[in-house]
Amino acid sequence: MNGFRTAANKDAGFLVPLVSESSGGVWPAVWRALADAGESVEQSAIRYLTKPSNKLSVKNTTLAEANDSRVGAMIIYQEDPVSLNENDDCDQPPLPRDLFDALQPYRELSDPNSLFIAEICLLHKARGQGLGSRFLDYAKKLTIEKKLPRVSLRVFSANLGAVRLYERNGFQIEDQRPVIAHPDIKIEESVLLMSCSV
Repeated sequence: MNGFRTAANKDAGFLVPLVSESSGGVWPAVWRALADAGESVEQSAIRYLTKPSNKLSVKNTTLAEANDSRVGAMIIYQEDPVSLNENDDCDQPPLPRDLFDALQPYRELSDPNSLFIAEICLLHKARGQGLGSRFLDYAKKLTIEKKLPRVSLRVFSANLGAVRLYERNGFQIEDQRPVIAHPDIKIEESVLLMSCSV
């Protein structure tokens, strides 16, 4: 393991499939809705991830590397990115009503007085080797440095492996909401808000 490094714009293409998978289709749905005419979902995603004003972006991403190759990423910041409402950014079009409504659980499940882990995503070959726990330890360190009382995250209840990982690392379920059905969102059951005091 080489360790962690801060992501750069050139890493956006690496993040797209990882975030797409870990979000259960939530972020691809947003990127598709925000795509310019003739722009692919991947191109829209890269543009979104490299836009400095977006919280879910390369500027807030830590990459894990092993043998000089990228194997995982954590996106972490103090505010919630899926709080976008229909008029959030003057230079972005409104989200379709059905998608805006489907994002309601994520808007409601937030802890503003915490450092928020938006995504922890690993390549399949890097899973089961303790990297998720290392990311969580690093998140706790950043939380202490920023003088915040907690680190928080959201996870789908159906992702039992991730829920167990977070519980082993001191996270507790604080709240939950049922997933709202949408054609592009591939997850059912509930979204959990979990947090850990530091």
